[in-house]
Amino acid sequence: MVLSQFERDDSKSAHSHYIIILGSGLKNGNQLPVTLQKRVETGLMYWQQHRNSKIIVSGGQGEDETIPEAVAMRDYLLKQGVPSTAILMESRSTSTYENLLFSQKVMDTDRYYAPGTYHAIIVTSNYHMYRARYIAGQIGYTEYAGISCPSPLRKLPVSMLREYLAMIKTVLTV
Repeated sequence: MVLSQFERDDSKSAHSHYIIILGSGLKNGNQLPVTLQKRVETGLMYWQQHRNSKIIVSGGQGEDETIPEAVAMRDYLLKQGVPSTAILMESRSTSTYENLLFSQKVMDTDRYYAPGTYHAIIVTSNYHMYRARYIAGQIGYTEYAGISCPSPLRKLPVSMLREYLAMIKTVLTV
């Protein structure tokens, strides 16, 4: 299942109203690790081709983090020239389920498009895409696509094992 979405790239076929970049934790309390930087850069590349889209950076603050992941992602995007009006923040989530649920609420309250009529593209790591899309479907996303980012090879075996276990938990609880 996880491998089926490993190279998902709907960037050519989908014009999305919202680009949801899922968090993955920070290093040293406030810095983007390689995995999260790849997600943000992938979302940025899509936005550069679809500047009418809004970017939702999604990630809360872990115990070892000095700022929410969403703030770190927003700051990175601002440094890359994305205007603040194109960035929405979801900074409460602590899990993939919450990332997507709270991002859905952000889209509904943004009023850029009528609630439920928008198209979202989910940007996350290749090993994480299957579960993210599964959760999105389970919580009521109707129009959504995905772009999988490559993961550092040295971290992939551990990430795949963790994702396998997380998928079992997700199927049992969502």
